[in-house]
Amino acid sequence: MNLFKTVGCIFLVVGLAMLAAASYLYVDQRGFIAGAKTADGQVIDLLRKRQDDDGSISYTYSAVIRFTDDRAVSHEFVDRVSSSPPRYSKGQEVDLLYAPENPADAIVDDFWGRWAIVVILSGIGAIFSLVGGTLFYREIYKGRTRTWLRENGTAFSVDFLEVERDRSQSLNGRNPYRVVAQGKNPFTGKLEQYLSDSIWVDPTEYMANRKLRVLVDPNKPSRHMLDIDWLSDLIQH
Repeated sequence: MNLFKTVGCIFLVVGLAMLAAASYLYVDQRGFIAGAKTADGQVIDLLRKRQDDDGSISYTYSAVIRFTDDRAVSHEFVDRVSSSPPRYSKGQEVDLLYAPENPADAIVDDFWGRWAIVVILSGIGAIFSLVGGTLFYREIYKGRTRTWLRENGTAFSVDFLEVERDRSQSLNGRNPYRVVAQGKNPFTGKLEQYLSDSIWVDPTEYMANRKLRVLVDPNKPSRHMLDIDWLSDLIQH
């Protein structure tokens, strides 16, 4: 199991879903604005909302607004935006938009009143998509590179050095393992260390006195892989 690829895929799917939802809400909100009527409202109260964040308590405030529609009927609604400090104070007058067929469906007629949900959802979706896409593409690229090296790379032998934990990955409090080998790169003449891909079973018992194989791109010696494909058959048996 490739943890980075799995996480990347999840983040990408969630991010794209959020962007799709933001696009739908944007179109829906534009339709609402096009058919809405205007009104003058007044803030009659501030609704306090408690926020618990890792034991830290804070409060945000949403304005409770009263207005009269074009039929002289009074309505009240709560602003969709909750903030600290509050956006408005009691008694403050604000411009509104409301749906003629359902005046209770009203918003404050400013940027955040119109687009807060769309902006927030788009921002989170963009971040998730960027992070997920980057992780997913990186693992796809690494997979293609490994395939190319298996088919076209030049092989040379190196010595097993140790098995170490890969601290860059964690699942349920566990870190996977990776094999470390050392040998001279025939294309650079330098003694170098080589790291395998991460695996979730400790391969130490299979490594004693073993020579390992490195596959390298002769035109780009920095592109290489430590081949441990043979471990899969041994571990399964």
